[in-house]
Amino acid sequence: MDPSQVWIYHERQRALLCGQHALNNLAQNNVFSAGELADIAHELDRLEMDVWAQNNEGGVNSKEFQQRLIEGSSNVDAQGNFSIEVLKEALQRRYGIRLPHLSAQDLLSGRDITDMQGFLCHKSDHWFAIRLIGDRFWNLNSMLEIPVVISHFKLATEMSKWKNEGYTIFCVPSGLPTAGVKLGNDAAWHCMADLLQGRATSNASRKNAWENVGSGMRLDGQVTSRSIEDLTEEEQLQLALADSLNPTMLNPVSRETQSLPVPEEPPAGTPGVARIQFRLPDGKRVVRRFNATDSVACVYAFVEKECGGRAVDLKSGFPPKDLASLLTSNIADANLAGENIQASMK
Repeated sequence: MDPSQVWIYHERQRALLCGQHALNNLAQNNVFSAGELADIAHELDRLEMDVWAQNNEGGVNSKEFQQRLIEGSSNVDAQGNFSIEVLKEALQRRYGIRLPHLSAQDLLSGRDITDMQGFLCHKSDHWFAIRLIGDRFWNLNSMLEIPVVISHFKLATEMSKWKNEGYTIFCVPSGLPTAGVKLGNDAAWHCMADLLQGRATSNASRKNAWENVGSGMRLDGQVTSRSIEDLTEEEQLQLALADSLNPTMLNPVSRETQSLPVPEEPPAGTPGVARIQFRLPDGKRVVRRFNATDSVACVYAFVEKECGGRAVDLKSGFPPKDLASLLTSNIADANLAGENIQASMK
């Protein structure tokens, strides 16, 4: 196969979802959107809750069901980390393929690991893909500057090592769309010949290809396991731009919310009650009832009281949206009933 005629698609992380990037890199095209994955996650949540609601130990009043409500989604969190079930369902729906674990019984019976079409790997809330393209395997980790080739021999020997080190590795035996054909003109496409001959980047950029595994950019633009100094100039510029456009910067929450009285919690079953789940900055989850006519400012006042009087930022929905611009709205108009709200210190 002529390397000059083979193209490799590689999405890099841009303060978005590594799960989405991993699936697109596996499929070798921009086919999965964050919204599509979020819809799948919420659909799976609803199915799970239906199962819990029908159990024989109290249904919706059971301790298990109530605990599941408090814990919130098990398929996506506020930072955009998708569960393996979401990624499996997305691949099943679009391509009709399964995603078995590398250790699944009989998976490699009579075959070598290099017979797989691709792999989806996970460590420390970061997903990345490995894909066979142009008779070679490529590491398509979105944290890498460019795709990095992995020899067949290295793949066979390193997989066992990574597995023993705690990596979770899922396999794609077959079924992925054809790779190697350029389907667009954006910067995500790389010519294999350039990659193999080092023309795409410097040798220094290609060293330690796996050193960033396990780190990633969060949906809210914060960095996991990486300091600001470790980011490229482009990434730092993006974070600065995101901060400049942050609704909390343009519409800062009034300090008056800290002096607002927190309304008393209405009893369960009261008409017009809105139930809201909070995740506080320390990770603690709190469920609280409000009157639907209470203002969003009262919600801020409640969370600030829970946080010892310190000012907070509140976000809800997916992708998370700041609530600062809704201070004068009531809970009903802001559609916060039944929502999960993420709190963070200012």
